[in-house]
Amino acid sequence: MKTILLPLLAFIIGFCSVFGYQYVKTNKTEAPVIKPQPEADQPLAGPLKLVPPSDAVSGILTITRGKADIFSRGETEFKEASNGAQILLGESIATKENSAATAGIAGIVSVNLDESSELVFANLYPENMVLQQKNGKILYKISKQLSVRALHTLITMEPGEASINIIDTDLSITVKTGSVKFALVDMDDNTHVWDLKADQRANIDDSARMVEIASLRSQ
Repeated sequence: MKTILLPLLAFIIGFCSVFGYQYVKTNKTEAPVIKPQPEADQPLAGPLKLVPPSDAVSGILTITRGKADIFSRGETEFKEASNGAQILLGESIATKENSAATAGIAGIVSVNLDESSELVFANLYPENMVLQQKNGKILYKISKQLSVRALHTLITMEPGEASINIIDTDLSITVKTGSVKFALVDMDDNTHVWDLKADQRANIDDSARMVEIASLRSQ
């Protein structure tokens, strides 16, 4: 009997030893479980930056008298501008009372703003530039054709010098050199186009959509 029990006991002990070794080995070689980080630990996206298109040009502001404001991209209101401030697509500049400023876009236009004037740089693509004058008197020195929106009038300026003056609902376009073409939609929704040459002025009543052309030589 002893000869049977001893080999059986040895077999059971050996079997348990091998099984225990395999169990321990398996647990040690299992890959560790990596828990995902909570959302709060994830990196946050950076702030949204309003960057103008790469093919749009920019202007430089020079304050020649008093103070001027600039409505920059990403801002919600006008803020006081510094001399030499860069003007990007969609931005606006405005002069205070008893103030004056110039803004230049190399190779295209230089604008001289008189007091209480406001200008929006609506489209600064070189081949299709559009500015919007909202108030005041501004002199345009044009090197390359561009358009200006003033009240309900769209003005296309050829190289030369011309000024636009807005007082309430009255608008005047004065051509010193070069030529200007402007279009106005009347009260019946019909579009009319006029041509102005050097030494001519257009006086426009925007509320009535009436136009009068005058010659400066006779004045």
